[in-house]
Amino acid sequence: MPLDPATIAEKCGAPSQNVADNWPLIVAALTEQGILSDLVEVAAAATVGTEVPRFEPISEMGGPEYLSRYDFNTELGNTEPGDGALFKGRGFIQLTGRANYEAAGRALDIDLVGTPDAALDPATAARVLAWFFKTHHVADAADGEQWITVRRRVNGGLNGWDRFSSLVGALNG
Repeated sequence: MPLDPATIAEKCGAPSQNVADNWPLIVAALTEQGILSDLVEVAAAATVGTEVPRFEPISEMGGPEYLSRYDFNTELGNTEPGDGALFKGRGFIQLTGRANYEAAGRALDIDLVGTPDAALDPATAARVLAWFFKTHHVADAADGEQWITVRRRVNGGLNGWDRFSSLVGALNG
């Protein structure tokens, strides 16, 4: 059964207006990518509720010294001094690194490299989330109820696992 904003806000403890404003954008983006299903909705809501508990796109925190650790990170495609700060995490899932901004921007026909803050626009952040869910096979894992795999593919590990798994349980029933 499709999730509604009121249920998501209640289960995630998120401001109801943020969920009401942003959830339809996420559903539209999942639909655009051809991956909308009940379980993918659960994965998306639990992911957003874990990554950005206020259910709105955010920018990665940290000053220049912290963000400079991403400079020249070849796994992220960062090639220039300042790339760490320029291509810091943004959005619902914290799109990070020049290579990811290039790939998402190319796929979604948005200049994310030239305007990285565009990833903070809720509609763009929703499209990035859905693109990531499709291209990194997060949706496939969700449809198979492979929740550990969902978390690892989004987060690179199991940071936030307790909250994520709790939200999956609350939203998937």
